[in-house]
Amino acid sequence: MLPSNVATQKYGFLLTLAPIVYWALLFYSWLIIIRVLISWFTPNQKTPFMGFLRKLVDPALKATHGVWPLYLGGLDFSPVLLIVFINFLANFLRLSLINLGSGYSFSQLGPIFVICLLGIILSLSWFIWLMVIVRTIMSLVDPSPYNPLVMLVYGLTEPILAPLRSLLPSRCPAGLDVRALVAVVAIFLINHYILLKLQKLAYDWFIAGAPAIIPIS
Repeated sequence: MLPSNVATQKYGFLLTLAPIVYWALLFYSWLIIIRVLISWFTPNQKTPFMGFLRKLVDPALKATHGVWPLYLGGLDFSPVLLIVFINFLANFLRLSLINLGSGYSFSQLGPIFVICLLGIILSLSWFIWLMVIVRTIMSLVDPSPYNPLVMLVYGLTEPILAPLRSLLPSRCPAGLDVRALVAVVAIFLINHYILLKLQKLAYDWFIAGAPAIIPIS
């Protein structure tokens, strides 16, 4: 049972609003990325562009850092949390507005929330999986720990590998980091057999409730 034309006409403005909200939030997340990247090069804070960025982005960065300061390997990862949250919000609002604009009921927001949340978790998990692979390769060449890229990779992966330190040797005879190899396999299995299954269940939940539409009097 599809939503009626009456419902679509009544809430159709939400279909127009959905892409606007989505791209506005994505644009803001890119401003945060630009702000963080530029800060690595010690820019002149008095330029008009930097003034624009600071006024638009710094309040959100300071608020995120105040609520949840996240330091890994000596690096501040609180901007990453903010970017992840904004991307989650962008996807959730876009799908919610599209469904409401098509005449579906508010009960569909539950599965949409779970789908978006699992999507973000799965994306982050695959990214960490990739970083652990990079660290595994790094273990073969023993790079300088003061290299910024090495610090970034170690900061992201050490919370995953630290619990394995007391259980497994740090290196095998071939020179590979055994903990990283175990983590690569474990993360892959979790993603493939748990998170993807949960995501499918969330889609099934959404589809099961799809016929329910907003009552039209």
